[in-house]
Amino acid sequence: MHLFKLTDEQLAQILIPKRFVPPTPPELEGKNMVYVFDSEDKFELTYEELVEIISKARMAGPKLIPVLGTVN
Repeated sequence: MHLFKLTDEQLAQILIPKRFVPPTPPELEGKNMVYVFDSEDKFELTYEELVEIISKARMAGPKLIPVLGTVN
């Protein structure tokens, strides 16, 4: 997987903290199931989680770091 070829949505799926992924239902245990977040999903991040997301994006490359807030 080449990170620079991913769309913003695909990269977001990788960077979202694991604690937001719901548990796998028992009937789907052992199956190749992947939870995909969409615009209906909402959650709050702690400061530490935000730093983790930014550090993962920074490891992938400088073009992948979003600007949060306003720049003066």
